[in-house]
Amino acid sequence: MVLIMEKKNIVLTLFLLLIVLFSGCIQQIAGNEISSNKKDVYSNKTLMFEMKLPAGWKDDAMWNLPYGGIVNFVNDKYPWWPSGDDGAIRRDLQKYGTLSIVQVNMDTQLVPVGYTLEYARSQELKREAGITYEGNTTLGGEKAWEIIRKYRTVGDLFQRDINVIHGNRLYVLRFKVISTDVEKRDNVTAELESNFNEMSSSFRFID
Repeated sequence: MVLIMEKKNIVLTLFLLLIVLFSGCIQQIAGNEISSNKKDVYSNKTLMFEMKLPAGWKDDAMWNLPYGGIVNFVNDKYPWWPSGDDGAIRRDLQKYGTLSIVQVNMDTQLVPVGYTLEYARSQELKREAGITYEGNTTLGGEKAWEIIRKYRTVGDLFQRDINVIHGNRLYVLRFKVISTDVEKRDNVTAELESNFNEMSSSFRFID
């Protein structure tokens, strides 16, 4: 009789333990779902970051690579489809006049071999074309470096890159505007740059 009662107690204890563990898993899943569905906040567990998306912006294509990945964000007014080649960009410029895109690029292959922000800066500055600004900033609460370029490709391009190293990963938050002429490019850049500033100031790592 004592042996039977002991077995029942063991079974009951195991059963209660499973309930506690299972409820913990449910809370964790629910917590993840809530954190990825905050109003106006985009969360990416693969690239391990989140940031606020201003009105009119949405995530578009994402590429997972062996050493990282890229996710793109476009807006309804000046959409720049990232998969397009130069011919596609020219056709879209004819249709929309001006295109814009924000990209987050995460790369792990460079950092373990000694890649630093200073090295990133030195490499970028070797390509002198179109540099209008470069200097230190922050991203995700960490020291970062940014560079702004304006130059002519298939259209008149504005590009602003913010580089940061977090752990063993290099992140680049990029904002690009391309247009059929300089004045349109600069006007749209001025219109959208506050959106990009909102994204960059809300950017945080979630690893």
